Amino acid sequence: MKDREQLAFFDAAGQRLGTKSRAEVHRDGDWHWLVFVWAARADEASRIQVLLQIRSRPGDPYLGSVDAPAGGHVLAAESPVQGAQREFAEEVGIALAEKDLVYLGEGKLENPTGVCQRVIEHFYLCQRPVLLAETCFSDEAGGFVEVELEAFLELVEGRRERVSGLGRFAGQQEIHEVELTRQALAAYQDAMLEDFRRGLRGIRDHLQKASGR
Repeated sequence: MKDREQLAFFDAAGQRLGTKSRAEVHRDGDWHWLVFVWAARADEASRIQVLLQIRSRPGDPYLGSVDAPAGGHVLAAESPVQGAQREFAEEVGIALAEKDLVYLGEGKLENPTGVCQRVIEHFYLCQRPVLLAETCFSDEAGGFVEVELEAFLELVEGRRERVSGLGRFAGQQEIHEVELTRQALAAYQDAMLEDFRRGLRGIRDHLQKASGR
């Protein structure tokens, strides 16, 4: 049971204080680690394409929203990068080596009305190209979409209403054209959307630096 998983909890300065079950950490509003793994690649025209998951777990308050391809809690026995590798394997179906991941930084988020009230977030980029055809579906991710990063960033920032891309969904193995609208982000609070913006800019900056641009 996930509620019985052991998580490390921290003070506001990030110092580890001990371990509790996930349910206890959530009940007590403790600071704890989350990890988010983005995936992006350059296409044939050198445009950056970003991979997104469609959240599909029953009972998820963000059901149907788009998100980073993988993310979740870091277990007490894990480092953030180990948590990133596990979550990517569970949600995308691809095992990553540590060298496949680039650390994009961390942030803190407080959401008093949420299940995770206080989190320290660790952001990673999978620099190994991941194609839509490679993705596997899970109870958390029932679909994956690939869109141009700059266009998606404009959608997140509210500078456009829709963006076109390609998608693949459980029960429909073929890849087909899709359209994302701002409704795909409507359930998120402003602080969560800022996480999206920070992650997407981090991806862009890293890939541009890596390419020498």
